[in-house]
Amino acid sequence: MSNDSKDETYTLGYGEGSMEWMTSRTAESHGAFLLPYLKPGMRFLDCGCGPGTLTMGFAQRVAPGETIGIDRETSQTGPIAADARAASITNLEFARGDVYRLPWPDASFDVTFGSAVLGSVTDAERVVREMLRVLRPGGIIGLKEFDNGGDLIWPHNPIIDRSIELYQRVRAANGHEANAGRKLKSYLRSHGCDIRHLRAVYDQYWHDDQLIAYVERNIKLIDENLATQYLQHGWATPEELREEAEEWRRFASDPGAIYMCAWVETVGIKQ
Repeated sequence: MSNDSKDETYTLGYGEGSMEWMTSRTAESHGAFLLPYLKPGMRFLDCGCGPGTLTMGFAQRVAPGETIGIDRETSQTGPIAADARAASITNLEFARGDVYRLPWPDASFDVTFGSAVLGSVTDAERVVREMLRVLRPGGIIGLKEFDNGGDLIWPHNPIIDRSIELYQRVRAANGHEANAGRKLKSYLRSHGCDIRHLRAVYDQYWHDDQLIAYVERNIKLIDENLATQYLQHGWATPEELREEAEEWRRFASDPGAIYMCAWVETVGIKQ
């Protein structure tokens, strides 16, 4: 077990492909399940906020309440922080922080939130404990996690299957849970939370241009970061990775192709 989140490997890295994915998430889309529970004046903490697009949307919903986004890599948040200043959003702050040791006293927040965090750390239970520790009794915890075991991908062939297996292998090698979504109920119930919302949802890529763009972003993710990990482990050759990229492009041009990414979202109340 790592003592500090900065000592762990973030599987997707911080390249352009990763940033394209994370900045595409907004409070109105990716975080919509939490919005009905938010009220002006709440103090909000976004754990593992990434570039902060979600965080800024939540800040607007709880204003004038303070919203803080923390992440181990704060260079991501510069553009969104600038956007917030330009939009006169004054209740938003970004800071470097460790999700294993949140730098606030017990019961400091009305809402804590995390998306794609528990599946990207080696000790998800510890992160949930920290998120609940800084949450006041009666406060709200919102979690959203991917669940790769629920993804719907068609058509398959051996090269596509090998590419998917490589990604899941590297997540496991980094100590990360590819199926974190299905465990959210267990995480919250083990700490006595009252669960108010639990649902599986999908990011759906089936329209031709949309599917092509999604595949190209994933290829960029592999080129920028994942390929290095695959090669270091000796799991693939450069030639095999080029073959996989070509096959994914053929996949995206197939008129019957779909790529549905599974997520699970939940809202709990701290007792």
